[in-house]
Parts: sequence; C-alpha cells; structure tokens
Amino acid sequence: MSEIDIAQNFRQLADEVAQAASKAGRDPEEVAIIAVTKTRDVAEISEALGAGALDLGENYVQEMVRKYEELASKALPQQPQWHFIGHLQRNKVRHIVHFCHLVHSVDSVRLIAELDRRAGQQQRKQPVLLQLDLAQEETKFGAPEEELPELVEAALDSQNLDWQGLMCMAPFSDNPEDARPYYARLRELKDRLSDEGVSGQHLRHLSMGMTSDYKVAIEEGATLIRVGQAIFGARDYH
Repeated sequence: MSEIDIAQNFRQLADEVAQAASKAGRDPEEVAIIAVTKTRDVAEISEALGAGALDLGENYVQEMVRKYEELASKALPQQPQWHFIGHLQRNKVRHIVHFCHLVHSVDSVRLIAELDRRAGQQQRKQPVLLQLDLAQEETKFGAPEEELPELVEAALDSQNLDWQGLMCMAPFSDNPEDARPYYARLRELKDRLSDEGVSGQHLRHLSMGMTSDYKVAIEEGATLIRVGQAIFGARDYH
C-alpha cells in the first residue's frame, strides 16, 4: 500500500467530477475519468482499479504494453480499458492496436493511414480521436487547427478506424480559467463539424482537462478528462 491513499483519492475525484457535471447541467455519466498512470507501478494502478477506475491512460508505448501485459495476467474483477494519450510514432503503432481501447493523439494523415493498416491486420476497428494543438506550443504535439479538414477526411475514408471525437491540451497554468479558451474552442470545432454534417457518432468525445483544470473542461463539454496527480499524487521524477 502506498503512503498516498490512492483509492480514497479516486473516489473523491469521482465525486467531484459528478458534482462538477451536475453543476454544469450535464449528466455525470457523460464524463469518464482517464487515470493517467505515467511513471506509476502496477501496485499503485491496482489500488485505483480497486476503487472503481476503469480507464487508464499512458503516454509511452513501451510502458503501456508492459503494464497491459502485467495486469492482463492478474485475476481482476474487470480488466481496464487502455487509452494512449501521448505522442504516437508510426513505427510503434503495431504494438498497441490489438488492445488499445482509444488512441487520443492522432495528429497526422500518415498516422491515420498506419493505424488503419495495422488495425486491418488485426481485423478490428481501432477507436481514435483527432488531436489538435490549439495553443500552438512548440513543446506540444497535435495538428494545427487548419489541418482539421484533411484529418477528418482521412479518418472518414479509413476502413478500420472508429473516429470518435477530438482531443487537445491547454498550456500549463496555475489558473484553471487560462485553459477555458482552448477547451471552448475545441467544443466550437466539434459543433462546427456537426453543422457541416459530420455524424454524431464521430463527435462523441472531447478529451480535455487534467488535474488542474478538469472542472473548467467539464463546463466546456469534456467527456474524457485525463487526471493523474489528483489520484496518484505528485510524480517522483528522480
């Protein structure tokens, strides 16, 4: 058992997410918590799973595969759903398409093509989100907003992908309100696509919000929030 009460943290977060959704006039069931497990070990992750976590998010392919395999070998009441939330290189796609529940970070036509090809080899539909870099930060990944039409076209033309929505990251700030313009913009882009005739099945999700600003993200329409620190405590970088 870790010194931090991970199970209690998750339950408290789930309560606060439900309250934030209700306050925003939304059904709490519309918002799922992606527990970000970057740098966390299987024992810590198991504590979160025991408290009711279902969706786990990883930033690195090798780490995700290792943890997936370790947890798959355990007798759990329910196996978690793995979300890839980091930058995905095309040469790493083959390692995750057989089990990844949702790839959040699809940011190029070439990546769409590789995911489509590899998912076809596995004879499965790979769920994906299109990631945009709305903040235009050099340190962040994601496609520029002006490339969204070609990403949408490629996703719709794919044979083996299930495109489910959009994803973005806001610049880090101690003030949650600083993230609002980016989250509001992602929602506006979703609405614009809907107005242009894109089916609702492709606009099910907005993946946005983290520990510091998830309540703002929920107010702006997030359906998937990616939270690590509020569950597992501050990461040890040493």
